[in-house]
Amino acid sequence: MKNRKRILKQFHYWECDTFAEYLHNMSARGWHFKGWKLGLIFEKGEPEDIEYAVEVFPKGSEMDTRPEPEAQEYAEYCGAAGWKLVDGRRKFCVFRKERRDAVPIVTPEERLYNIKRAGRVQWFWEFAGIGFVTGMIWFQFLTLNFERWIFFDLMLLLLVGSLLGCLEKLTEGIAMLITAHYKRKELLEGRIPFYGGKGQVIIRYLKNYMWVVEIGAYSLIAGTYLLIAGMRGSAYLLLVPVSAGLVMLLFMAVLEIWRPSRANNWAVQMLAALGITIVLIPVIIVVVMTSGGEKPVLSKADIPLTQADYKEVSGQIVHTDEGHLEGILGSMRYFQVEYGESADSKEEEENTDTLWYYVFQTEHPWILNKVWQRYEKNAYQPRNCTAKWEAVSAFEGGMAGGLYTVRFQDKLLYMYSDESLDVEQIQIIKNKLQL
Repeated sequence: MKNRKRILKQFHYWECDTFAEYLHNMSARGWHFKGWKLGLIFEKGEPEDIEYAVEVFPKGSEMDTRPEPEAQEYAEYCGAAGWKLVDGRRKFCVFRKERRDAVPIVTPEERLYNIKRAGRVQWFWEFAGIGFVTGMIWFQFLTLNFERWIFFDLMLLLLVGSLLGCLEKLTEGIAMLITAHYKRKELLEGRIPFYGGKGQVIIRYLKNYMWVVEIGAYSLIAGTYLLIAGMRGSAYLLLVPVSAGLVMLLFMAVLEIWRPSRANNWAVQMLAALGITIVLIPVIIVVVMTSGGEKPVLSKADIPLTQADYKEVSGQIVHTDEGHLEGILGSMRYFQVEYGESADSKEEEENTDTLWYYVFQTEHPWILNKVWQRYEKNAYQPRNCTAKWEAVSAFEGGMAGGLYTVRFQDKLLYMYSDESLDVEQIQIIKNKLQL
């Protein structure tokens, strides 16, 4: 039978008494708390009725992996009061009662203040982090990537998940405010508050079980990356984030086992962040940009519309590109076709004839309106050509060639041709693209 075991369990600062009760119950079963190291460490022994006190040390830091000198001095003061420091991590200090006449370590008012302040600071930085990430994701969605992400279900899940993450943190903050109010009320009534139990059910749920949501979010990001890589013909690119994730997990595990001082922890994490910035991110960018190589040229049968369908064009197809996204809100198709005299002529822009087009299809008018507004805002001297296209609305813009944005009932065409189109050519394009 093992004499030592590790339990992966977390407690919020507002659960100090629940934490102490948990350690007491473990000791009653013969498992005695010895400290933190990749979780809570317990050693097997004789069952004992040991009383624990879990306090929030106001001079502690979230970067503390072990008791710092200030905490050690605090422990000496508590030792005189009949309490022995077992271990400390972050702002938590776990004490074991050594004497029956041991007096409380802090006053009830001080305890409430310490817990409230520690919980508030921790919540602020967590909310700031998830809020920043959520803001960046939604900014990208609403500005640069709307017309792609809106038809990409995994990205929509990521967008919704990020909002739910912010909502979770806001709920936790509100729960802490309500809890603080009631604990203060208990003090004013002359009662000693209990920190934990049913009163903190929301905080406990959000804090202890959000790892499931976090794992789901990371899996979603990895799945999104894999799908994008697969569409690029480079599924092996998933090795990059997976390798980075494994390195980060290994790094965090080393910190948990090593338990460096606060100063060393700051230094190591800053060096790690610097390493990610100057090494890992450039490597990812280079790998992504150089991956996949040249895609094979599509045959004419695989392309719904080429220049040869609506005009005379010499040479052969020397370059093609295509993309397709389909989700619960609609679909987006993209094709690019270049004609040239030879395969080498695609390197010389003046010797090629270029066509590219996006076809967006959805039953939701607001999506097409959003895409239309984006293209209209960025258009150069747009000229109305609705009658020419027999569409809901259409305009031509651009400094050279024909750049068209055409709105139909449930579709939108965004298209570039090397030359402006006449009515006959437009009718052929509409038939080919089923507009």
